[in-house]
Amino acid sequence: DSQVLAVAMRDDPALSAELRIIETFGPSSIQPVVAASTLPDALKADIQAALLRAHTDQQARLGMAHGLVERFALVRDNDYDDIRQMLALTEAANFSVLR
Repeated sequence: DSQVLAVAMRDDPALSAELRIIETFGPSSIQPVVAASTLPDALKADIQAALLRAHTDQQARLGMAHGLVERFALVRDNDYDDIRQMLALTEAANFSVLR
């Protein structure tokens, strides 16, 4: 994942000299924040509201910046259609299994 790679390379600049990008997918949607379906709806709504306003809190903004996160945003299921399309293409090319 490019997000994880960017953080790792920031924290260990020597990685840049050791890694070579040979191909990329994307750009694509970033991973969603998910919650257990067993959590009460009110708690899920409270967590969602806190995440959506986190960028307005100085301390939260600093923590998010450390992970190279600017803010959280609402998403819909179809925001991940790009991922589904990439999966379909890799499956059609028979690249979905490492050999």
